[in-house]
Amino acid sequence: MWKGYYGKEPFDLRLTVLRLAYRLPLIIAVTVLGTLLIGGGYYVKNVLLQGEKIYTATSSYRVEYAVDSVEDIMSVYINEMSWNTYMQSRMFLDAVEDYLGEAGVKGISSQELAESIYARVLSDLRLPSTTVTTASPEKSVAIARAVEAAMVQELAEEVSEIDYITVIDPGDAAEEVRPVLRVRRVSVFGAILSCFSVIVILLLKETGDDCIWLPASIRKRYGVKAAGTIESKELGENIKYFFRKEEVPKESPGKAAAVAVCPVQEELDSEEVLKRLQEICPDICGEWSAVLSPLKNPQVAEQLREAEGILLAVKAGSHAGRMFERVLEYLEQQDCQVTAAILWDADEKLLRRYDFLKI
Repeated sequence: MWKGYYGKEPFDLRLTVLRLAYRLPLIIAVTVLGTLLIGGGYYVKNVLLQGEKIYTATSSYRVEYAVDSVEDIMSVYINEMSWNTYMQSRMFLDAVEDYLGEAGVKGISSQELAESIYARVLSDLRLPSTTVTTASPEKSVAIARAVEAAMVQELAEEVSEIDYITVIDPGDAAEEVRPVLRVRRVSVFGAILSCFSVIVILLLKETGDDCIWLPASIRKRYGVKAAGTIESKELGENIKYFFRKEEVPKESPGKAAAVAVCPVQEELDSEEVLKRLQEICPDICGEWSAVLSPLKNPQVAEQLREAEGILLAVKAGSHAGRMFERVLEYLEQQDCQVTAAILWDADEKLLRRYDFLKI
């Protein structure tokens, strides 16, 4: 009784590596394409399609806290979050608006001011800085000067922990904010991601595909003896062993049994297969007959039952396993016992490299 073992055979690393090597041009092409799409898209978005320019004006201050010694600063210092809270308060924003009005700058709302001002505290707690960011260098400088005045006057008077604030580096000039571009890093990431993705997809395809590339797969998956390929050196000896008639009389040794050569795929020509076999083993295959594939003509089952042996010819490649399984199931239902199978149109280079890696 035929019994399938598909999916239970051990993972063949050598065959998988060889199949991936055959797909190396595809892997390279997808990797290059992914690099161009991800790296190029990043470049186009951040360089060619960059939005309106923005400008920043930065002011630095020195804050003298109301403490007796430097060691006491830690107990009263104002952190970065507190500075930003103060500068987002209505008191501070109103003061900035007043100074802007005195400078003749109009048309800047409180919401715009709140979004453009940010405070930082880096290493020294007594040296905060403020940054004003707008779409105009003149506007950034004007707001920065108004912020400086509000820091020195209103904020220093409002916060009890502070004695006074002085400006040590005024924001008299605005600089354009240039984005930090990492085109090379993004391109490398795109290449790695694309290469990894295509390899995973190919591995999943190879694992899930019912392909037949090796004669050994016929035996491991479907439990059918494999005579080899049409070019294999052991084909002749396997044919003699599988199909030699045991009850041949001693006076006529070497007489061949009546064997039917049956293709699995409909497009495979059984006459061509038989002709090649007769060229290789004329003493064994001389009286054999060729029949159509059961997938093409199910009526051949009667002819196959009358044969003393059945040699299935399966064409190597993807999706061969499913058709091979259908033929085996049908022949089992028709009480046709398959003796062996031959792998037709196999990739001999792949087989030689496969055997070379085994050494």
